[in-house]
Amino acid sequence: MKKCLAIIFASALLINLVTACGKGKQTGSSESSSDNKGNSVVTINYYGRPDDKGVESTIVANFEKQNSDVKVNYVELPDSSGDRLKTISTVLQSGDDSIDVFAGDVVWPPIFVSAGWVIPLDDYLKPDELNGYLAGPLSAFQMQGKTYGLPFMADTGALYYRSDLLEKYGKSAPKTWDEMLQTASEILKKEGNKDLRGYSSYWKQAESLACVAIEIYWANGGNIVDENGKSIIDESKMTATLAMMQNMMKTENMTVDGIETFGTAESRAVVTAGNAIFTRDWLSGYAPFNDKEASAAAGKMEIAALPGNGTLGGWGVMVSEYSKNKDAAVRFAKFRASYESQVLANEITRIVPTIKSMYEDKAVLELTPYLPKFIPVLEQARPRPQSPYYAELSGIMQLEIHSVISGLTTPEQSAANIKQQIDALLN
Repeated sequence: MKKCLAIIFASALLINLVTACGKGKQTGSSESSSDNKGNSVVTINYYGRPDDKGVESTIVANFEKQNSDVKVNYVELPDSSGDRLKTISTVLQSGDDSIDVFAGDVVWPPIFVSAGWVIPLDDYLKPDELNGYLAGPLSAFQMQGKTYGLPFMADTGALYYRSDLLEKYGKSAPKTWDEMLQTASEILKKEGNKDLRGYSSYWKQAESLACVAIEIYWANGGNIVDENGKSIIDESKMTATLAMMQNMMKTENMTVDGIETFGTAESRAVVTAGNAIFTRDWLSGYAPFNDKEASAAAGKMEIAALPGNGTLGGWGVMVSEYSKNKDAAVRFAKFRASYESQVLANEITRIVPTIKSMYEDKAVLELTPYLPKFIPVLEQARPRPQSPYYAELSGIMQLEIHSVISGLTTPEQSAANIKQQIDALLN
Protein backbone atom coordinates (compact mmCIF):
# COMPACT_ATOMS: atom_id res chain seq x y z
CA MET A 1 0.00 0.00 0.00
CA LYS A 2 2.82 2.41 0.88
CA LYS A 3 4.49 1.77 -2.45
CA CYS A 4 1.24 2.44 -4.31
CA LEU A 5 0.65 5.64 -2.36
CA ALA A 6 4.14 6.86 -3.16
CA ILE A 7 3.57 6.26 -6.86
CA ILE A 8 0.26 8.12 -6.70
CA PHE A 9 2.04 10.99 -4.99
CA ALA A 10 4.72 11.04 -7.64
CA SER A 11 2.07 11.03 -10.36
CA ALA A 12 0.34 14.04 -8.85
CA LEU A 13 3.65 15.82 -8.58
CA LEU A 14 4.59 15.25 -12.19
CA ILE A 15 1.83 17.05 -14.06
CA ASN A 16 4.14 18.95 -16.38
CA LEU A 17 7.14 17.03 -17.60
CA VAL A 18 10.15 19.18 -18.39
CA THR A 19 12.10 17.61 -21.22
CA ALA A 20 15.75 17.10 -20.35
CA CYS A 21 18.40 18.81 -22.41
CA GLY A 22 20.81 15.93 -22.97
CA LYS A 23 24.20 15.26 -24.34
CA GLY A 24 24.04 12.21 -26.57
CA LYS A 25 21.12 9.79 -26.71
CA GLN A 26 18.37 10.80 -24.24
CA THR A 27 15.89 7.96 -24.51
CA GLY A 28 15.89 4.21 -25.05
CA SER A 29 17.36 1.27 -23.19
CA SER A 30 20.95 0.79 -22.19
CA GLU A 31 22.90 -1.06 -24.83
CA SER A 32 25.79 -3.43 -25.36
CA SER A 33 28.18 -3.09 -28.27
CA SER A 34 31.75 -3.97 -29.18
CA ASP A 35 34.85 -1.82 -29.49
CA ASN A 36 37.26 -2.13 -32.37
CA LYS A 37 39.10 -4.89 -30.53
CA GLY A 38 35.97 -6.97 -30.28
CA ASN A 39 35.46 -6.48 -26.54
CA SER A 40 31.92 -6.08 -25.25
CA VAL A 41 31.05 -2.51 -24.25
CA VAL A 42 28.02 -1.68 -22.11
CA THR A 43 26.32 1.69 -22.47
CA ILE A 44 24.57 3.15 -19.44
CA ASN A 45 22.53 6.34 -19.19
CA TYR A 46 23.43 8.79 -16.46
CA TYR A 47 20.91 11.56 -15.72
CA GLY A 48 23.09 14.16 -14.03
CA ARG A 49 23.19 17.70 -12.76
CA PRO A 50 23.90 20.66 -15.07
CA ASP A 51 27.46 20.49 -16.40
CA ASP A 52 28.75 23.41 -14.32
CA LYS A 53 32.16 24.34 -15.79
CA GLY A 54 32.38 20.82 -17.24
CA VAL A 55 32.31 18.93 -13.92
CA GLU A 56 29.91 16.18 -14.96
CA SER A 57 31.32 15.60 -18.45
CA THR A 58 34.90 15.51 -17.11
CA ILE A 59 33.99 12.95 -14.45
CA VAL A 60 32.24 10.83 -17.10
CA ALA A 61 35.30 11.03 -19.36
CA ASN A 62 37.61 10.03 -16.49
CA PHE A 63 35.42 7.04 -15.68
CA GLU A 64 35.40 5.87 -19.29
CA LYS A 65 39.20 6.09 -19.44
CA GLN A 66 39.45 3.78 -16.45
CA ASN A 67 36.58 1.50 -17.51
CA SER A 68 36.95 0.73 -21.19
CA ASP A 69 34.07 -1.77 -21.05
CA VAL A 70 31.50 0.90 -20.09
CA LYS A 71 30.30 3.92 -22.05
CA VAL A 72 28.33 6.52 -20.09
CA ASN A 73 25.69 8.51 -21.94
CA TYR A 74 25.40 11.68 -19.86
CA VAL A 75 22.00 13.37 -19.98
CA GLU A 76 22.22 16.93 -18.63
CA LEU A 77 19.05 17.80 -16.75
CA PRO A 78 17.58 21.29 -16.11
CA ASP A 79 18.99 23.58 -13.42
CA SER A 80 15.80 23.39 -11.34
CA SER A 81 15.78 20.58 -8.78
CA GLY A 82 12.00 20.29 -9.16
CA ASP A 83 12.28 19.90 -12.92
CA ARG A 84 14.92 17.19 -12.52
CA LEU A 85 12.66 15.34 -10.10
CA LYS A 86 9.78 15.48 -12.57
CA THR A 87 11.91 14.16 -15.41
CA ILE A 88 13.46 11.26 -13.51
CA SER A 89 10.28 10.27 -11.68
CA THR A 90 8.23 10.20 -14.87
CA VAL A 91 10.69 7.80 -16.52
CA LEU A 92 10.95 5.51 -13.50
CA GLN A 93 7.23 5.53 -12.78
CA SER A 94 6.66 3.96 -16.18
CA GLY A 95 9.18 1.21 -15.48
CA ASP A 96 11.34 2.48 -18.35
CA ASP A 97 14.91 1.18 -18.33
CA SER A 98 16.37 4.25 -20.07
CA ILE A 99 17.80 5.58 -16.80
CA ASP A 100 20.53 3.49 -15.20
CA VAL A 101 21.97 5.91 -12.67
CA PHE A 102 21.04 9.46 -11.67
CA ALA A 103 21.99 12.35 -9.41
CA GLY A 104 19.44 12.96 -6.68
CA ASP A 105 18.67 15.67 -4.13
CA VAL A 106 18.91 14.57 -0.49
CA VAL A 107 15.13 14.85 -0.06
CA TRP A 108 14.40 12.41 -2.90
CA PRO A 109 15.36 8.99 -1.45
CA PRO A 110 12.11 8.44 0.50
CA ILE A 111 10.11 8.96 -2.71
CA PHE A 112 12.17 6.55 -4.78
CA VAL A 113 12.68 3.95 -2.04
CA SER A 114 8.97 3.80 -1.15
CA ALA A 115 8.05 3.40 -4.81
CA GLY A 116 10.66 0.67 -5.33
CA TRP A 117 12.44 2.61 -8.08
CA VAL A 118 16.02 2.36 -6.76
CA ILE A 119 18.17 -0.50 -5.54
CA PRO A 120 20.03 -0.82 -2.23
CA LEU A 121 23.76 -0.66 -2.77
CA ASP A 122 24.86 -2.60 0.32
CA ASP A 123 25.72 -5.79 -1.55
CA TYR A 124 28.03 -3.78 -3.81
CA LEU A 125 29.84 -1.95 -1.01
CA LYS A 126 32.52 -2.92 1.46
CA PRO A 127 32.15 -1.60 5.03
CA ASP A 128 35.24 0.59 4.69
CA GLU A 129 33.72 2.30 1.63
CA LEU A 130 30.81 3.63 3.69
CA ASN A 131 33.07 4.51 6.61
CA GLY A 132 34.88 6.99 4.40
CA TYR A 133 31.80 9.22 4.12
CA LEU A 134 30.64 11.79 6.65
CA ALA A 135 27.75 10.26 8.57
CA GLY A 136 25.40 13.22 8.10
CA PRO A 137 25.42 13.43 4.29
CA LEU A 138 25.36 9.62 4.00
CA SER A 139 22.34 9.34 6.32
CA ALA A 140 20.12 11.13 3.79
CA PHE A 141 20.49 8.10 1.51
CA GLN A 142 19.98 5.48 4.20
CA MET A 143 16.56 4.12 5.06
CA GLN A 144 15.29 1.01 6.81
CA GLY A 145 18.83 -0.14 7.51
CA LYS A 146 19.95 -0.01 3.88
CA THR A 147 21.98 2.38 1.75
CA TYR A 148 20.25 3.55 -1.43
CA GLY A 149 22.72 6.14 -2.65
CA LEU A 150 26.12 7.75 -2.16
CA PRO A 151 26.52 11.50 -1.48
CA PHE A 152 28.93 13.46 -3.64
CA MET A 153 28.20 17.01 -2.47
CA ALA A 154 27.15 18.20 0.98
CA ASP A 155 25.34 21.18 2.44
CA THR A 156 23.51 22.02 5.64
CA GLY A 157 21.99 24.87 7.56
CA ALA A 158 24.55 26.69 9.72
CA LEU A 159 24.80 29.60 12.14
CA TYR A 160 27.11 32.46 11.13
CA TYR A 161 28.15 35.15 13.56
CA ARG A 162 30.19 38.34 13.72
CA SER A 163 33.26 37.07 15.56
CA ASP A 164 34.58 40.59 16.15
CA LEU A 165 31.42 41.65 17.98
CA LEU A 166 31.18 38.48 20.04
CA GLU A 167 34.85 38.78 21.04
CA LYS A 168 34.38 42.46 21.89
CA TYR A 169 31.73 41.60 24.46
CA GLY A 170 33.22 38.33 25.70
CA LYS A 171 30.66 36.08 24.07
CA SER A 172 31.08 32.65 22.47
CA ALA A 173 29.04 31.04 19.71
CA PRO A 174 25.60 30.31 21.20
CA LYS A 175 24.54 26.75 21.95
CA THR A 176 20.81 27.47 22.13
CA TRP A 177 18.40 29.77 20.29
CA ASP A 178 17.61 31.60 23.53
CA GLU A 179 21.32 32.23 24.07
CA MET A 180 21.61 33.59 20.54
CA LEU A 181 18.74 36.01 21.13
CA GLN A 182 20.16 37.11 24.48
CA THR A 183 23.61 37.67 22.98
CA ALA A 184 22.17 39.60 20.05
CA SER A 185 20.05 41.79 22.36
CA GLU A 186 23.02 42.66 24.53
CA ILE A 187 25.26 43.53 21.59
CA LEU A 188 22.55 45.59 19.88
CA LYS A 189 22.05 47.61 23.05
CA LYS A 190 25.74 48.23 23.63
CA GLU A 191 26.64 48.95 20.02
CA GLY A 192 23.86 51.50 19.47
CA ASN A 193 24.18 51.11 15.69
CA LYS A 194 20.88 51.99 14.02
CA ASP A 195 21.72 49.83 10.97
CA LEU A 196 22.74 46.72 12.92
CA ARG A 197 20.29 43.84 13.35
CA GLY A 198 20.46 40.79 15.55
CA TYR A 199 19.51 38.14 13.01
CA SER A 200 19.13 37.74 9.27
CA SER A 201 17.89 34.86 7.15
CA TYR A 202 15.48 34.21 4.31
CA TRP A 203 11.97 33.72 5.57
CA LYS A 204 9.88 34.17 2.46
CA GLN A 205 7.39 31.36 1.80
CA ALA A 206 9.81 28.81 0.40
CA GLU A 207 11.70 25.65 1.35
CA SER A 208 14.31 27.45 3.44
CA LEU A 209 11.56 28.79 5.72
CA ALA A 210 10.41 25.24 6.43
CA CYS A 211 14.04 24.27 7.12
CA VAL A 212 14.50 27.11 9.61
CA ALA A 213 11.34 26.15 11.50
CA ILE A 214 12.22 22.46 11.50
CA GLU A 215 15.67 23.29 12.92
CA ILE A 216 14.18 25.34 15.77
CA TYR A 217 11.55 22.63 16.35
CA TRP A 218 14.27 19.96 16.54
CA ALA A 219 16.15 22.12 19.06
CA ASN A 220 12.94 22.17 21.12
CA GLY A 221 13.05 18.37 21.21
CA GLY A 222 10.40 17.71 18.57
CA ASN A 223 10.31 15.32 15.63
CA ILE A 224 8.14 15.38 12.53
CA VAL A 225 8.04 11.70 11.52
CA ASP A 226 9.00 8.39 13.10
CA GLU A 227 11.13 5.66 11.50
CA ASN A 228 8.07 4.39 9.63
CA GLY A 229 7.26 7.79 8.16
CA LYS A 230 4.25 8.42 10.42
CA SER A 231 3.53 11.89 11.79
CA ILE A 232 4.58 12.39 15.41
CA ILE A 233 4.29 16.16 15.55
CA ASP A 234 4.17 17.61 19.06
CA GLU A 235 1.71 20.50 18.87
CA SER A 236 3.02 22.26 21.99
CA LYS A 237 6.61 22.19 20.72
CA MET A 238 5.49 23.40 17.31
CA THR A 239 3.61 26.24 19.01
CA ALA A 240 6.75 27.19 20.92
CA THR A 241 8.75 27.15 17.68
CA LEU A 242 6.35 29.47 15.87
CA ALA A 243 6.07 31.72 18.92
CA MET A 244 9.83 32.14 19.01
CA MET A 245 9.93 33.12 15.33
CA GLN A 246 7.07 35.56 15.87
CA ASN A 247 8.75 37.08 18.93
CA MET A 248 12.01 37.49 17.04
CA MET A 249 10.17 39.67 14.53
CA LYS A 250 8.40 41.66 17.23
CA THR A 251 11.61 42.39 19.15
CA GLU A 252 13.03 45.74 18.08
CA ASN A 253 15.99 45.40 15.70
CA MET A 254 16.24 41.65 16.27
CA THR A 255 15.40 40.55 12.73
CA VAL A 256 16.21 42.42 9.54
CA ASP A 257 13.41 44.54 8.17
CA GLY A 258 11.36 42.56 5.65
CA ILE A 259 12.76 39.17 6.63
CA GLU A 260 9.42 37.58 5.73
CA THR A 261 10.00 38.63 2.11
CA PHE A 262 13.70 37.75 1.91
CA GLY A 263 15.27 35.18 -0.38
CA THR A 264 18.94 34.25 -0.39
CA ALA A 265 20.22 37.37 -2.16
CA GLU A 266 18.40 39.84 0.10
CA SER A 267 19.61 38.23 3.32
CA ARG A 268 23.18 37.85 2.13
CA ALA A 269 23.26 41.51 1.09
CA VAL A 270 22.53 42.51 4.70
CA VAL A 271 25.27 40.22 6.00
CA THR A 272 27.91 41.33 3.52
CA ALA A 273 27.08 44.94 4.36
CA GLY A 274 28.11 44.10 7.91
CA ASN A 275 24.65 44.71 9.35
CA ALA A 276 23.83 41.35 10.96
CA ILE A 277 25.25 39.84 14.15
CA PHE A 278 23.89 36.38 13.39
CA THR A 279 22.51 34.72 10.30
CA ARG A 280 21.17 31.29 9.47
CA ASP A 281 22.39 30.29 6.02
CA TRP A 282 23.77 27.31 4.10
CA LEU A 283 27.45 26.37 3.91
CA SER A 284 27.56 28.08 0.53
CA GLY A 285 27.30 31.39 2.37
CA TYR A 286 30.78 31.19 3.86
CA ALA A 287 32.69 32.22 0.74
CA PRO A 288 30.59 35.33 -0.14
CA PHE A 289 30.44 36.42 3.50
CA ASN A 290 34.24 36.39 3.65
CA ASP A 291 34.99 37.73 0.19
CA LYS A 292 37.46 40.55 0.81
CA GLU A 293 36.46 42.37 -2.36
CA ALA A 294 32.68 42.18 -1.91
CA SER A 295 31.92 41.89 1.81
CA ALA A 296 32.35 44.49 4.53
CA ALA A 297 32.20 41.59 7.00
CA ALA A 298 35.06 39.66 5.40
CA GLY A 299 37.28 38.07 8.01
CA LYS A 300 34.65 38.71 10.67
CA MET A 301 31.99 36.11 9.80
CA GLU A 302 32.59 32.78 11.50
CA ILE A 303 30.55 29.61 11.32
CA ALA A 304 29.12 27.28 13.97
CA ALA A 305 26.63 24.46 14.22
CA LEU A 306 23.06 25.55 14.71
CA PRO A 307 21.53 24.90 18.12
CA GLY A 308 20.22 21.35 17.82
CA ASN A 309 20.68 20.23 14.22
CA GLY A 310 20.93 21.73 10.77
CA THR A 311 18.85 20.40 7.89
CA LEU A 312 20.88 18.56 5.29
CA GLY A 313 21.22 19.71 1.72
CA GLY A 314 23.34 18.33 -1.06
CA TRP A 315 23.32 15.67 -3.77
CA GLY A 316 24.11 12.02 -4.25
CA VAL A 317 23.82 9.29 -6.84
CA MET A 318 21.31 6.40 -7.04
CA VAL A 319 20.80 3.40 -9.32
CA SER A 320 17.52 2.51 -11.02
CA GLU A 321 15.72 -0.73 -10.22
CA TYR A 322 14.91 -0.99 -13.94
CA SER A 323 18.49 -0.77 -15.17
CA LYS A 324 19.53 -3.75 -17.30
CA ASN A 325 23.16 -3.09 -16.45
CA LYS A 326 23.15 -2.69 -12.69
CA ASP A 327 26.76 -3.79 -12.17
CA ALA A 328 28.05 -1.13 -14.56
CA ALA A 329 25.63 1.45 -13.16
CA VAL A 330 26.81 0.82 -9.59
CA ARG A 331 30.42 0.98 -10.71
CA PHE A 332 29.80 4.43 -12.17
CA ALA A 333 27.76 5.53 -9.14
CA LYS A 334 30.66 4.65 -6.85
CA PHE A 335 33.05 6.54 -9.11
CA ARG A 336 30.78 9.60 -9.26
CA ALA A 337 30.82 9.81 -5.46
CA SER A 338 34.47 8.80 -5.09
CA TYR A 339 37.38 10.68 -3.59
CA GLU A 340 38.88 11.19 -7.04
CA SER A 341 35.70 12.71 -8.48
CA GLN A 342 35.05 14.95 -5.49
CA VAL A 343 38.61 16.29 -5.56
CA LEU A 344 38.10 17.15 -9.22
CA ALA A 345 34.73 18.79 -8.52
CA ASN A 346 36.29 20.83 -5.73
CA GLU A 347 39.07 22.00 -8.05
CA ILE A 348 36.52 23.20 -10.59
CA THR A 349 33.58 24.49 -8.55
CA ARG A 350 34.60 24.43 -4.84
CA ILE A 351 32.09 21.88 -3.55
CA VAL A 352 31.57 20.83 0.06
CA PRO A 353 32.93 17.25 0.07
CA THR A 354 31.22 14.25 1.67
CA ILE A 355 34.41 12.23 2.19
CA LYS A 356 36.17 12.69 5.53
CA SER A 357 39.76 12.46 4.32
CA MET A 358 39.32 15.39 1.92
CA TYR A 359 39.10 17.68 4.94
CA GLU A 360 42.72 16.78 5.73
CA ASP A 361 44.08 16.73 2.17
CA LYS A 362 46.71 19.47 1.82
CA ALA A 363 46.00 19.99 -1.89
CA VAL A 364 42.27 20.34 -1.22
CA LEU A 365 42.87 22.73 1.68
CA GLU A 366 45.12 24.95 -0.45
CA LEU A 367 42.06 25.66 -2.61
CA THR A 368 39.46 25.68 0.17
CA PRO A 369 41.26 26.29 3.49
CA TYR A 370 38.00 26.92 5.33
CA LEU A 371 36.67 23.37 4.88
CA PRO A 372 37.71 22.07 8.35
CA LYS A 373 35.40 24.70 9.87
CA PHE A 374 32.49 22.84 8.27
CA ILE A 375 33.15 19.53 10.05
CA PRO A 376 31.37 20.38 13.36
CA VAL A 377 28.45 21.77 11.38
CA LEU A 378 28.13 18.70 9.15
CA GLU A 379 28.48 16.35 12.11
CA GLN A 380 25.28 17.78 13.59
CA ALA A 381 23.34 17.81 10.32
CA ARG A 382 20.41 15.49 9.81
CA PRO A 383 18.04 14.73 6.93
CA ARG A 384 14.81 16.60 6.56
CA PRO A 385 11.78 14.44 7.52
CA GLN A 386 12.22 11.24 5.50
CA SER A 387 8.86 10.85 3.82
CA PRO A 388 7.80 10.30 0.19
CA TYR A 389 5.38 13.15 0.88
CA TYR A 390 8.01 15.62 2.02
CA ALA A 391 7.15 18.14 -0.70
CA GLU A 392 3.54 18.30 0.50
CA LEU A 393 4.62 18.31 4.17
CA SER A 394 6.96 21.21 3.50
CA GLY A 395 4.26 23.08 1.61
CA ILE A 396 1.90 22.82 4.58
CA MET A 397 4.58 24.11 6.94
CA GLN A 398 5.65 26.96 4.66
CA LEU A 399 2.10 28.30 4.40
CA GLU A 400 1.33 28.08 8.11
CA ILE A 401 4.70 29.43 9.28
CA HIS A 402 4.49 32.35 6.90
CA SER A 403 0.97 33.09 8.10
CA VAL A 404 2.32 33.46 11.64
CA ILE A 405 5.27 35.70 10.81
CA SER A 406 3.02 37.78 8.54
CA GLY A 407 0.57 38.33 11.40
CA LEU A 408 -2.32 36.44 9.79
CA THR A 409 -2.57 33.65 12.36
CA THR A 410 -1.35 32.91 15.86
CA PRO A 411 1.31 30.32 16.71
CA GLU A 412 -1.37 28.22 18.40
CA GLN A 413 -3.64 28.25 15.35
CA SER A 414 -0.91 27.41 12.86
CA ALA A 415 0.64 24.72 15.05
CA ALA A 416 -2.76 23.04 15.29
CA ASN A 417 -3.23 23.35 11.53
CA ILE A 418 0.21 21.88 10.85
CA LYS A 419 -0.42 18.91 13.09
CA GLN A 420 -3.92 18.26 11.73
CA GLN A 421 -2.89 18.47 8.08
CA ILE A 422 0.35 16.48 8.37
CA ASP A 423 -1.36 13.82 10.50
CA ALA A 424 -3.98 13.49 7.76
CA LEU A 425 -1.27 13.35 5.09
CA LEU A 426 0.96 10.75 6.72
CA ASN A 427 -1.27 8.75 9.04
